[in-house]
Amino acid sequence: MTLPQYLEQDYQNLVSAAKKITGNAPHALELLHYAITDFSYKKNLQEVLDAGAARFYLVRVMMIQHRSSTGPFYRNYIKQSLPIIGDVTVEEAGEPLDINRVSALLEHLPWYDRELFKLYSDGEHNYSTLSELTKIPRTSISLTVRRVREYIKDNL
Repeated sequence: MTLPQYLEQDYQNLVSAAKKITGNAPHALELLHYAITDFSYKKNLQEVLDAGAARFYLVRVMMIQHRSSTGPFYRNYIKQSLPIIGDVTVEEAGEPLDINRVSALLEHLPWYDRELFKLYSDGEHNYSTLSELTKIPRTSISLTVRRVREYIKDNL
């Protein structure tokens, strides 16, 4: 069986899985197509198809990519669609964000945390590009950004 034959046969089940994973979000089909593209470049594609494990592989890729806030799907599809207000990316619906209050909160942070968060939240950098730019380990950057986000959420 080839990949096109498999997709013709199982596409609707994969669409249903993508919708379930994303909670029927508008980007469900993009997630599915991202997983299919990833799968099509897999070296052992034919072995996976022959073993009947294609659905398992595709659903697993969709789950991982949808849950990861640092993965390529998030960077390319979700993060780009999030509105950026000042120095903070708004990820959840709710009360309008008071940018003056956020700026005041950022001023109370150590300069390292504040500046790293500003670089990340400008929307031009992800953890990897920031690591290359600043020579700070990627893990340290992600922990700092997470800590600042929690600080902002807790104090707004």
